[in-house]
Amino acid sequence: MGLITISQHYDAYLPEDHETWAALAKRQIELHNGRISKAYLDGYEKIQLDENRIIKMDEMSERLHKIAGWTITPVTGLIPTRDFFYMIINKKYPVNISMRKPWEMDFSEQPDIFHDAFGHLPLLTNEKFTRFLTAYSSIALKYVHHERAIDFLGQLYWFTYEMGIINEMGENKPYGAAIITSKDEIANVYDDAIPKYAFDLDHIFRTPYNPFKLQKEYFIINSFDDLFNSIQHLEVRLNEHLMLTEKDHTKSDYSLNTL
Repeated sequence: MGLITISQHYDAYLPEDHETWAALAKRQIELHNGRISKAYLDGYEKIQLDENRIIKMDEMSERLHKIAGWTITPVTGLIPTRDFFYMIINKKYPVNISMRKPWEMDFSEQPDIFHDAFGHLPLLTNEKFTRFLTAYSSIALKYVHHERAIDFLGQLYWFTYEMGIINEMGENKPYGAAIITSKDEIANVYDDAIPKYAFDLDHIFRTPYNPFKLQKEYFIINSFDDLFNSIQHLEVRLNEHLMLTEKDHTKSDYSLNTL
């Protein structure tokens, strides 16, 4: 694997970094009251994230490993797609060492430690979800050099681990990290005017997204079994959509050549 391992130089964080972490944690915890999935909350309780100071990754990694067999790998920025999937298969989750600035409280364009730790790590304690995540990554590795396939698979990741909703006891509650770590996205997901659809691979593959704007739709699972069960159909559905894309591209080329 080509990923260069880095370290979290904890003493390099400024007081304002810890203050921003604490302010974000306080705000999101208040917003979570009765509005976040039990699956996430159970994991949050298990890993005991520090709500007042930025986490020390080595300590969190050791705790997560004891609980669920996963470890944390400190990274900076976006990592290569191939490296990401290799890490997931080996139960290593990449967490960015950078902390967003105070003026980025509502939205950070770049990955940061608050989003990665607060949003993603709790769900790694859920065995059913991580079975889906590792199986998905194994399939994705086969297509890592196929740009359109990775786009489709990226949509699946986005509408699950980032923007996923689960029905619990008749209530739709988010489990996705990008909702859980965002004040505006939590409000958006509870807006009745925003469509929520049943989880469906074909629908997801037909649905592009913009990571810099509030979502226009979400997808709901009834349990994490829905995600894992979709794996058996994933490659078939993916290849069908790839063939459709190639046909559309061929038609476009033909139309241009006949002008």
